[in-house]
Amino acid sequence: MAVSATMRAALLTGIGQPLEIREVPMPRIGPDEVLVRTLSSGVCRTDLHIQDGLAYVPELPHIMGHEPAGIVVERGLAVSEVEVGEVVVPHLFVADRDCRFTRAGADAQALHLRGILGVTLPGGFAEYFSAPARNLLKVPAGLDPRIAGLSSCAVVTAVHAYRRGTVAPVRTAVVIGAGGIGQILVQLLAGDGVSTAAVDVSEDNLALAIRNGAGHTAPASATDRVPALRAWAESLADDTSAGDGVDLVIDLVGSSTTMADAAQYVRRRGRIVVVGEEPDFPGISSTTLAQRELEIVGSRNGDRSDQHDALRLLAEGVVTPSLDREYPLECANEALARLRSGRAHGRVLITHEALRRHQGDRQDDARRGAGR
Repeated sequence: MAVSATMRAALLTGIGQPLEIREVPMPRIGPDEVLVRTLSSGVCRTDLHIQDGLAYVPELPHIMGHEPAGIVVERGLAVSEVEVGEVVVPHLFVADRDCRFTRAGADAQALHLRGILGVTLPGGFAEYFSAPARNLLKVPAGLDPRIAGLSSCAVVTAVHAYRRGTVAPVRTAVVIGAGGIGQILVQLLAGDGVSTAAVDVSEDNLALAIRNGAGHTAPASATDRVPALRAWAESLADDTSAGDGVDLVIDLVGSSTTMADAAQYVRRRGRIVVVGEEPDFPGISSTTLAQRELEIVGSRNGDRSDQHDALRLLAEGVVTPSLDREYPLECANEALARLRSGRAHGRVLITHEALRRHQGDRQDDARRGAGR
């Protein structure tokens, strides 16, 4: 199909500056690439970090947005994996060539990483984005594109962290940080029969964690959070494990304080999975690590297999992310401010006019099907 030579995008033009809505050139695709019309894109805390110049500093001006979903509108000459008209989401990590990690599906650890879509490469805060065809996953029929887009970051991160936390057996777990990813982890753990506790600064997030299956919650500011959580774990333990803490802690904050707490929550030979990224040094002594034989495991975004499973779990309703508010592209700064304020209860989204047309087409198809 013919597309315009330009598109609207929300551009980060300076660190610490608001986004600017501008007309910019349409992405040009190579033989193995695909042009995608954006339907929606989730807004993530990493977007705030990019805006603030933390962790990732892309070349400016930059188009953020690493949870997009869209419709394929153009394919490169060498592309056969996807068809025009299909709804897709990206696997974010774009590698220039294969290595032992990419061959295993672990593109987040690629030795020859070109960049990360929406983080260091142009992303979904625009009417169109491009990606190599091998980086695109088809959205299951019937899955809301707004929800499907979350598979690229929030859901795949939760699925990967859940798998990185596998210790035998896992009967009890603590999730530190009950935001979007934390809520998905609570659903995954509780759904697998793991007694799960959540720790967070927000009472609203803790209440949501209870609804998602948490059996215990603790405010991060409570001075008795450690003894209270250990008492909860002991109430669930058998005689052989009484008083020794939980099997697994997943830390979505990553501060020295939360890491120190994690070391007190977890049992001997238990595992701490670190997802949150902060410049702090872990508040755990080497004596504690050695004497209690603790395992500390890092967890980033997720492998391709994790994202395939994330889409399946979303389509089956096993994982049900909460959505907060939707903003048009022109209000991208309001979307970022909503997340930054701490008032968002669920994922903030930037949605495009193409989404409304897509939803209307689906409703028309459903009506025609009902009339047969």
